[in-house]
Amino acid sequence: MFYQQIIKGSIKFVILSMLEKQQMYGYALIQTAHQKTKGFFQWRQSAVYTALHKMEKAGLIKSKRKPAGLSRKRKYYSLTAKGKKLLLANRTEWLVFSKNMNKLIAIT
Repeated sequence: MFYQQIIKGSIKFVILSMLEKQQMYGYALIQTAHQKTKGFFQWRQSAVYTALHKMEKAGLIKSKRKPAGLSRKRKYYSLTAKGKKLLLANRTEWLVFSKNMNKLIAIT
């Protein structure tokens, strides 16, 4: 479906937006996106973890391992200054894009 292409293409932008609010680990990102959109966003784990690794390598996010039980640790991600800057630019572009797209596809 058409929207799946948009979801796939916007995964980094959405992750940056979610990390702006709080540090999160990979699976929590997946669950939160699924819950907030009532199942509309159904990210594959492999897609999220691939995006996280690429974003960390690019310096957009950083990670820190924290305890998650007796012997487990989770990798929590947060934004870097570079990630915040990109998020603001992407958000501005998205608002302009969506406003103009809505003009083109409006039913009225």
